[in-house]
Amino acid sequence: MKSPLSYNLHGHTYRCGHAGGKDEDYVLRAIEAGFKEIAFTDHVMLPGITQPGIRGDYALKDNYFNSVLSLKEKYKDQIKIHLGFEAEWYGDTFKAYYEDLLALPYFDLLIVGQHCYLEDGTQKWYASLPFEERLPRYQKDLLDAMASGLFTYVAHPDLYVDWNQRWDERTIGVAHEIAKASKKYNIPLELNFVRVRANPEQARKPDTLSYPCPMFWDIVSQYDCDVVIGVDAHWPEHYRDSDYGFMVEFIQKHHLKLLTKCPLEGK
Repeated sequence: MKSPLSYNLHGHTYRCGHAGGKDEDYVLRAIEAGFKEIAFTDHVMLPGITQPGIRGDYALKDNYFNSVLSLKEKYKDQIKIHLGFEAEWYGDTFKAYYEDLLALPYFDLLIVGQHCYLEDGTQKWYASLPFEERLPRYQKDLLDAMASGLFTYVAHPDLYVDWNQRWDERTIGVAHEIAKASKKYNIPLELNFVRVRANPEQARKPDTLSYPCPMFWDIVSQYDCDVVIGVDAHWPEHYRDSDYGFMVEFIQKHHLKLLTKCPLEGK
């Protein structure tokens, strides 16, 4: 399917351990789908951290960088390619590392995808916490990330709905706080394609407790936040087999403010 979008800033590589395909094939499929600008934002490789099946080891970082930069040069006349990472915010633990990455002349962006938190040097899933603890922890970590000024946008901000499987005053409250922070810090929120591809019937339910969660985005629309669409490509074919029509309809139905210009304009 041809994309009505000109850019996508959320895409992975085989190095994270749960994606596949050749790096170059991601570029070729993106070109075929009509994209003018893409980013590789694989799960951030962290010094001293090993998380098999979730992110690549730090030793793979140079290989990742060299591959993306080589493709950027090879296809510069057909598509604009950016180098980045999808990263969690762990407070000050990796702040300097993130700042050093962003200072590199060839490194373009970090997007925040808050999947887990750090405790005693180990990543732990928010869903492993008791319900009454996980939401406050997720909210605090994500809002701190948004306030840091290091991230271009927030990937799947409604991820927390997926692992809470309820919509009540607590999950509603988190949605309001995320939307307020988006507006305050001028950081866009991402409509993410993963669950739409994985379970299209579930994604189309008006009360689905997955992402994109319609109730979450109805709250976002109240704050007039900037919204981006993230293909979140884990295989090259995701550039061609994602249902872009669904996302366009979703944006219109929920009165969302789609950011049509790439947030990296000028880089």
